[in-house]
Amino acid sequence: MSFSTPSSALKPQSAASPLPDVIGLGGAIAGLAGGLAMAIVAALISASMGEDIWHESKRIAAIVYGPAALAGPGFDLGPVLVGTLIHLIVSALLGAIFGIVTRRWLHLTSDFGTPVMAGLVYGLLIWMVAYFAVLPLINPALLEIYPPAFIIQHVAYGVVLGLVYMWLRPQPYQS
Repeated sequence: MSFSTPSSALKPQSAASPLPDVIGLGGAIAGLAGGLAMAIVAALISASMGEDIWHESKRIAAIVYGPAALAGPGFDLGPVLVGTLIHLIVSALLGAIFGIVTRRWLHLTSDFGTPVMAGLVYGLLIWMVAYFAVLPLINPALLEIYPPAFIIQHVAYGVVLGLVYMWLRPQPYQS
């Protein structure tokens, strides 16, 4: 009597991704989830500091509306909608970049929480580039957000980005 293991049992089984293999798609969707988490964290921090929960959305909308976006307290449909849309578009684009870099260039594994750690580092990197290079040129109004809160928001973005990306792209990388 011989005991042998079939060769198929020795090969790692890849989990099926719920998405088609479109470059950047998984990252963009994960970026939207991270952007939503970031917005929720921002609203919670604003509320805990006694500020308007729409504060960050209106500050983002200052790119389009100028200082008028910040004029009124509370919910103002135009600035809140425009600011949220800009935030989610940027979140999706940055998420797509994350997916392309981690999957196609670095070939990082989706095991052992690697995407979560990569997302955490990526969120902090985004904060540094945004805070020190991009925002002073494009939208200085966002620099008035309490800096530790801004860091926490970017950490939330990165961690959720990594978690969702790990779920969307679980299989080992082929290319």
